Amino acid sequence: PDDASKLTLVANSVSLPAAQDPLGLSRAQYEANPRGVDPSAVAFNTRKSVDQTQGGLTYERRITDANTLQLMAYAGHRATEQFQSIPVATQANPRQPGGVIDLAREYRGADLRWTYKTELIDAPLAIVGGLAYDSLDEHRRGFQNYTGTGAGQVLGVQGALRRDENNDVSNFDQYLQASWKFAPQWTLNAGVRHSRVNFNFADNYIVGVNPDDSGSTKYSATLPVVGLMFAANESVHLYATAGRGFETPTLNELAYRSGGATGLNLGLQAARSTSLEAGIKARFGAFGDLNLASFHTRTDNEIVTETNQFGRATFKNAGATRRTGLEAGWSNRFAENLRAQVAYTWIDAVYKDGFLTCATAPCAAPNLLIAGGNRIPGIARSSLFAGLNWVPARGIRGGIEARLLSRVFVNDQNSDAAAGYATASANVGYATTAGPWELGAFVRVDNLFDRQYAGSVIVNDGNGRFFEPAPGRTWLASATATLRF
Repeated sequence: PDDASKLTLVANSVSLPAAQDPLGLSRAQYEANPRGVDPSAVAFNTRKSVDQTQGGLTYERRITDANTLQLMAYAGHRATEQFQSIPVATQANPRQPGGVIDLAREYRGADLRWTYKTELIDAPLAIVGGLAYDSLDEHRRGFQNYTGTGAGQVLGVQGALRRDENNDVSNFDQYLQASWKFAPQWTLNAGVRHSRVNFNFADNYIVGVNPDDSGSTKYSATLPVVGLMFAANESVHLYATAGRGFETPTLNELAYRSGGATGLNLGLQAARSTSLEAGIKARFGAFGDLNLASFHTRTDNEIVTETNQFGRATFKNAGATRRTGLEAGWSNRFAENLRAQVAYTWIDAVYKDGFLTCATAPCAAPNLLIAGGNRIPGIARSSLFAGLNWVPARGIRGGIEARLLSRVFVNDQNSDAAAGYATASANVGYATTAGPWELGAFVRVDNLFDRQYAGSVIVNDGNGRFFEPAPGRTWLASATATLRF
């Protein structure tokens, strides 16, 4: 609007009308046909549709040379409908919520931030303080995924109502942070954030033996962080940081209690973590840029799966977990337009304490001991990426990339794992300008050698269908036009 302010508006909308869900495969199914589909997915026509529209703005105002205010606000709507493959017999339980999820979410939030630049003992000091508020209103309904009985029964369609509730979640945060360059080569960063999260559940489906599952709970934490950076010279910076964090349960994790008990899982606590990180960021001229970081995170009250029964999963707090790792990245430019990039991550993620969980579904009470030292499922121990791309501002562009991922355990007992894999991709494109227009087009092929592998896993799946096959060779073509005025 003027020299002292900046206004940014963002709006977007996406519609995904019919995404088919092939479900996961068991080990036997995956080995027999890695591109196969579980029969229940076909029988119930498992699928999902999503529509989302959101918009927001950021307004920044420089009040004086030392003071700046920034306001961010956003709002959106998301509608989701999902057809699952829960068997008809399972839904006979009057407390079962059905095999069709229908939910509508309205969400919004705002953040007001003040930045103040000054000096402390003749050294630059920057202070940032603010308030943040976010809220979510969700109307969730569940329906049977069939109609009729006997010979007239039809699967994979919306049937009778089995769940109707309104769920509200909100958080209110206050934060303050400062960055002080107290010496020519040293910078101290410190901050604190207080967060309060409220959950409210209003059950509208109170039918027969299905009781009123309404309730509420709240979580709060004060989270500090501190960091120190040393600039050895203009090209080499070393740093170390420490901080606290917490993760509340989700709406789904709070929804049910184990053992078939009614009501919400209000005894579930937030997971709390302490993290340490140290690293180096360096530029070596003709040898490129190098980033190295080591990290360690200890989490208490980790949220884990407790039981699986009647299509419902319940959760509980386990003991402590530990994640220790190393990240390394290198990049460089050659001949001005040729860019090389390599990134590597190694992480050791384990349960420090043992806990009980379910061996198979259905399971009303935990019956399997998970030993301390077991790997946390769903996390690859190592991953490697390498890419070489020709990226001029105009003209022909192109490149090749490779990814390597180690095996991934699929459950807490570490009884099975998705094998590691390596894939390659290639792309070629063209960019040009025409007056105020910037034009571009490219073609990309992923999984270049048509490898068969499990691209993801469904952790602790109650039916043992852990493995989700990755697509084969995939082509993508794109064209873009940007008008600058």
